[in-house]
Order: sequence, then structure tokens, then C-alpha cells
Amino acid sequence: MTKIKVYIVLIVFIFSENVLSKNTNKEVIGTGGFKVLNVNGIRNFNIINTTVITIDDINQDFGTFEVIGTGGYKIRFKVVNDVNPTISLGTLDELQLISDVKGPITSLNPFSILDQEFFTTDDTRLVNLVSNNDLVLGDNVSVSGAIDSVNNSLQLSRLELHSSPLSEWKIRGTVTNVTSLTFKIGNLTINRNMVAPLNCDNGFVDGVFVSIKATPDVSYVSSMSLTTLTGIECETPDVDQTLNDSIPSVIEGFVSEIINFESFKINDLIVFIDVNTQFDNGELEHIDIGSKVEVQGLLNTNTREVAASTVRFIHHRIKLVAPATPADIGSNSLQLFNKSILITPQTQDDDLVLSNGISTDRQIEVRGFIDTDGQMYALRIRNRDTADSQDVKLRGDVTAVNQPMLEINGIQIDASSSEFQQLSGIVDMDIDTFFSSLQLGMQASIEGASYDDNSHIISLGKLEISEQELEDDPDDSPNKNNPIDNIKEVIGTGGVGLATITVPIHIFSAGFE
Repeated sequence: MTKIKVYIVLIVFIFSENVLSKNTNKEVIGTGGFKVLNVNGIRNFNIINTTVITIDDINQDFGTFEVIGTGGYKIRFKVVNDVNPTISLGTLDELQLISDVKGPITSLNPFSILDQEFFTTDDTRLVNLVSNNDLVLGDNVSVSGAIDSVNNSLQLSRLELHSSPLSEWKIRGTVTNVTSLTFKIGNLTINRNMVAPLNCDNGFVDGVFVSIKATPDVSYVSSMSLTTLTGIECETPDVDQTLNDSIPSVIEGFVSEIINFESFKINDLIVFIDVNTQFDNGELEHIDIGSKVEVQGLLNTNTREVAASTVRFIHHRIKLVAPATPADIGSNSLQLFNKSILITPQTQDDDLVLSNGISTDRQIEVRGFIDTDGQMYALRIRNRDTADSQDVKLRGDVTAVNQPMLEINGIQIDASSSEFQQLSGIVDMDIDTFFSSLQLGMQASIEGASYDDNSHIISLGKLEISEQELEDDPDDSPNKNNPIDNIKEVIGTGGVGLATITVPIHIFSAGFE
């Protein structure tokens, strides 16, 4: 049977050798058989001795691919024709591990590498350091993460500190301010040095995505122009082109543009949703510029369009609407419900709440996400009106339950006098029925509620269980037998994707370089 290749970009986990895949007879075994790559915690792909493995385009021997422990790498991969309809099982034909930036720390406030701003969360895999606060100017690092197409800032999935100088610097991102002599990536100005761009079919112009390489310059400091460029190559920021017209795919990235109620963009891919599209870790309303999502669906490689069967929010989404005082607004964080919400390089400040502050108490809305340590991050901030402690809203993870009290995102709620309902449409539930349905980790919301600024407790309002699933599983989807229209016509052609390795993964014993 002819092997047809497909790419999928995802977040990946590699389990240790005593862990079994979803196919319980498939054990993660040694170099003589195959290993199982777990993607985003919900997809398992086999790596065999014919799988082509590269790190930053350097070939790796299957025998050195040992499950010994580092993670967080961004990956691009192709699955052969044994991929299943939900793109959760299959055998890898190619596996590309990608670092997005390799170079020195050029700023500590904000954290930047070669003037590319980045931030970490509790979910970031740190290698050879305990905290990014241990970094000093000039440290050599390699990072992988999700790249914001607006300012080329990075939400890191991996941050590795190197004990010896790097032999080459690298940056991936979108170019701006292109002239015959220079161009920019993020905040970095780069001298072209007469280097000819490769594979730029539509020209080397503003908006193209590139990977550049440079010779290390020990004299470089922040805000200087980089003068040691050695290579420019245009590439797709997500999945590569293939010969297939339509293929199953899983693509991870930031929502870069909202087109209308039925479509949005991830980089240059247009994602179409409809009434059959499933949502995990969030709802349709949470699709917003800057949202980090994984889209599962059918990719047309000619039109760069994806018919989405599932949109999964990588992080659990949060929403807070509450009064804020001028003192609650800071440059790096803000306070709502007496909790700190961190600002990121991707935070949208639509109403200039952060830039200008607020002169009087205001009702502030924050949308964002929460990491596994319980820290909240703001991705969008709005000034909604005069402060009103009798009309607050909160959505997030259930973090404690002790009827009639519960916590969402660590914020206390007294449900004694609340109304209750479930997403399924069951309304007018009694308090006992509601609490019997609650489990830690579920997503719940309350709206139209009151907040006591002294006790820091929310009360009254309407409580709803927003999402009951504690774990995502593509094979538990209502659409699992036919997740995409006409999927049977493309099963057997392979699959594609872009992703990130996110938990302790144990990869190459020889290290990153």
C-alpha cells in the first residue's frame, strides 16, 4: 500500500516506558520496536524505526530517541494511512521537533530573547533551571511555544538554559518593515547582509513567516540591530503543504482573526465551524483573538481551509466581571475578587484600562485562562461601566466544594440563595441536586450575583455547570463515528498537524543541540 503523508501540529507528551497507550497491547518499548507519542494528553501516535526524526532540521537516529526526559517541544508531523477518524491514533512517518528562538536573554523586564518577548506559566517545561527568575542577561537559551502573529511574542511550552554558548542563533516569526537593507521580527531589527531569502514564493515582504539563522555575536545587546544574519527561509507557520486535497488534521495555535460567526483564522488557515462543531474547555463565545486552541477537522490543503469537528481550548478559559478600584490596576497584573490576574504580552487592552488606568471605580471584564497551578492570566480586558457589586460574573474551574460553599478559580461562592441549572438545560434544580453533580475540575459559572468586598464572597445569582467533562477524549465525542462530513472518503490517506510537547517528556539523551 502506498504511504501517503499528512502533517498535524499538536501539543505532545511522551510517556515513560512503563506507560501503556490507549491500545493497551501497545506498550512503550525499546529501540527494537516502537514508542508511543502522546499528543495533548488525548492522542497517541506510534514512532517506529523508519520514522524520520529531526530537531531543527538535524536528523536523529531512532536509537537515540530514548524516553528519558525533557519536554515542551513544538512538533510538526506526518501520520501514515493508519490514522483514525478522530486523529487520535496512527503511526508517524515524520516527526519534526522545532525550537522557535535560540539565542541570549536580552531583557529581564520584560523577559525577552533576542528582543522577542516571552512569558511562562506553570505548564511551561523548564530545563536546567528552576524558575525563569533564575535567568540573567546573556544566558543562552532555546525555547518553543505559541507565537503571536501580532507582535511575535511567545507563550512558552519549553525553556531550556544552556551551560555553554550556542553555535547558532535562530528566530521564527512574521517579518515587518521590510526594506532592501533591513527587516524586523518582533522588536528586533535585522540587517539583510545580502542574504537571499529561500522558498519565498510570494516574495520577501511584510507579513511572511520565516525562520532566520545568525552567527552568535557576543557584543549584541538589546535594541541593537542584528548584523550577523546567515540565512532566511520562508515557511508555513503551521502545517506544511501536501499533495492531498483533503486530510484529517489537528492544528494548534492562536486565533489571529475573527472573520464572522462561522469562521476564524489561525495564521493563514481559515477555520469553519457549524452547529455540529464540538467545543472542549470552553464555548463558542470564548473564540477570541489571542485564544490558544487546538482545531481538529478536515483540512483542504489547496484552499487552506479547515472544517472543524472539534475546537479545544488548550487552557481552561476564565471570565470575570467585577468592580475594580484605581489601585487594583497595575502594569503587570490587576486585582478582581481579591485575586491577582497576570498580564501577558498577548493581553488585549481594548479600552486602555492598563495603559491609562481608571480614575474611578469601574466594572472591569477579564477573559483569559488559568494554568495548572491555579494562576489566572488575562488575554482581554474591557471597561464595562460604573462599578456594580450587585451584578458580577465568574466562570472557571471548580476548585473546592463544601455545600453550600464552593470555589471557582479559588474565589468563594455562597450558594445558599442562588438559582441552579446545568448546561443540558435542566433548570430550577434544588441545591442538593446541583451539588451532587459537582466535581473538582469541572467548569462552572455564576452571573447576576453579588460580591462582598469585605468577606470576598460571591452570593445569590444563577449558578451553572458549564462543562462536566473532566478530561478531553476525542474518542468520547458524540461525533466519533463520523466527526466530519465525508470523512470516510479521506480515511486511509494519512493526517497532518502542528503541536507542542508540554509535560515532562523525556526525549533525546544527547540533549537539545
